[in-house]
Amino acid sequence: MAQDQTSLGELGSQRGLIAQASLMVDMELTPEIRLKAILEGTGAGTWEWNLDTGEVIYNPRWADLLGYCLEELQPVTFKTWENLCHPKDLQEAREALARYLDGDAPQFDCVVRMLHKFGDWRYIHTRGTLLTDDQGLDTRWLMGTHLDVTREKLSQHQMEQLAKSLPGIIYTFVLEPGGRYYFSYLSEKTWDFYGLTTDECLADPDKIFNLIHPDDLPRVHESIAVSAETLEEWVCEYRVQTKRGSYWLKGVSLPERDPDGRISWHGMTINIDTQKNLELELEQLSITDELTGLYNRRYMLRKLQESVAQGERYGDTFSLISLDIDFFKIINDSYGHPTGDAVLKRFADIIESSTRKSDIVARTGGEEFIIFMPNTGLSEAGQVAESLRVTLQTESFVSDEGETFSITFSAGVVNWSGSDTQSTSVRDLLSACDQSLYAAKRSGRNRIVADGDGE
Repeated sequence: MAQDQTSLGELGSQRGLIAQASLMVDMELTPEIRLKAILEGTGAGTWEWNLDTGEVIYNPRWADLLGYCLEELQPVTFKTWENLCHPKDLQEAREALARYLDGDAPQFDCVVRMLHKFGDWRYIHTRGTLLTDDQGLDTRWLMGTHLDVTREKLSQHQMEQLAKSLPGIIYTFVLEPGGRYYFSYLSEKTWDFYGLTTDECLADPDKIFNLIHPDDLPRVHESIAVSAETLEEWVCEYRVQTKRGSYWLKGVSLPERDPDGRISWHGMTINIDTQKNLELELEQLSITDELTGLYNRRYMLRKLQESVAQGERYGDTFSLISLDIDFFKIINDSYGHPTGDAVLKRFADIIESSTRKSDIVARTGGEEFIIFMPNTGLSEAGQVAESLRVTLQTESFVSDEGETFSITFSAGVVNWSGSDTQSTSVRDLLSACDQSLYAAKRSGRNRIVADGDGE
């Protein structure tokens, strides 16, 4: 029985809709009826103003926007509107009207604050055009609408204030399916970050991209492409080069794809220069020997692992020279540790000045050093080691007490090549280098022993 009642109710609703539809069909939808329906749907207030006589006509909705009924505002004149407008906005409205009447604007368009009956200011969007006659000529009647845009203006103001308080640039970056890209929104801090105005960046997004460090630009483009494909958060750190210098920025944003394929990223860019420089400094300290300033064993092992992996793929070759200062313990015992430290630092300087910029020198132990020489064969590396041995023999060292002494070193040299059929691990490579070094020491020290793979 309940089902039958429900069915009857639904049937009644359907008949009511059909009746309404029939009524609408029978009704003649004149331009006046259509206009009235549109105005009621949009909630717009209308106004008509004769520029010659000053006569004005407002609809009830116009007064309702400000909390009044038309009767409360009688007699309604142009002065009624002026008295309700904020004095600062009134002048801007007059200037906008002058631009329209002079032919410099397509319509009269401005936003003014108007005083509500309850005492608060409402933002009213004003639009108007001159009425044309049957011949298409302008009359002296200016007609238009008022719309309350207070909520939108307050939201915009809140966004602007938020953008000013945040430590970075708020932005929306858009990528179209055809590859065109642009910023649809940028907060005003573009000047602080790039030395560019917001209008400049909105007009040409490449003004920002052109400031990105050339070494970082490919990574930035690649990260955008990956985020566009996966729709995952875009996070990228990069350097910019501006008239104020070079510094690090970080961008973070979330992408969203529209039905037409357009992707928009909404996010923020912040300055991380201090943080990044500290991070780089700490990283440098983590891979650097504190005494000599050379790389440490940790870095050398990482570099060897990377080079072996790259060499196995591309067939690259490199050589290693393992050096150990002869009888270094005697130096410490005879002249003290400060002198020993001075010897290590001087020895490090000699090695660096005798090798190429592409070579990597590391202190891997107390008096132990390794030279990594990329794209270098065994014989060439052996010649470098021998030249360094001869150079050191001519150097004189002085203790804190003024005593002069000399030092020597022993070295082992090995070579690694990715073209070999049998691959060698980093551990095996270092072991082979140590064995060559020990062979040099067993042979009397102050000499070079070369024994490597590939040659």
